[in-house]
Amino acid sequence: MKKKLGAFMMLLLLSGCATQKVESDYQLYFCSSSEQAHGSAIVAENYAGAEVPTVEQLMDALLQGPEQDTLRSPFPKGLTMRSWNLDEGLLTIQFSEHYGGLTDIDLTLADYCVVLTMTQLQEVELVQIQSVGQDAQVRSHPMMSGDEVLEQLSVQVD
Repeated sequence: MKKKLGAFMMLLLLSGCATQKVESDYQLYFCSSSEQAHGSAIVAENYAGAEVPTVEQLMDALLQGPEQDTLRSPFPKGLTMRSWNLDEGLLTIQFSEHYGGLTDIDLTLADYCVVLTMTQLQEVELVQIQSVGQDAQVRSHPMMSGDEVLEQLSVQVD
């Protein structure tokens, strides 16, 4: 009887583990809700996927949008990642044409969310974002690192 009870308890514990979200060292970056009057424009949310995610997994989670009601996605509806390439630390991401419609602060916030999310991957040092093969003409830096984004955010906050 004790063996059956022990096996049953073990089965319960294992089934409970399968439904729990795994805490990760990775974050997804989104915009603060417009309802917040003060605070950061970009806020992190825990990534609840694979322990060591791939580019596709992080980007899929980012494009699905935030789980928290206090955050919003900076990306236009229908946006997809068409392709990506990683070469010597430079991650080039090609989005669908929807990304090309972003301008001004919307483009900056979307860029920052992508860069901050993707540069957490050990092999990614710089991110270049394209929409249907073209870099946005309004960007001051065609390639960005996470450190550059954080520096820009701290300048804007101070």
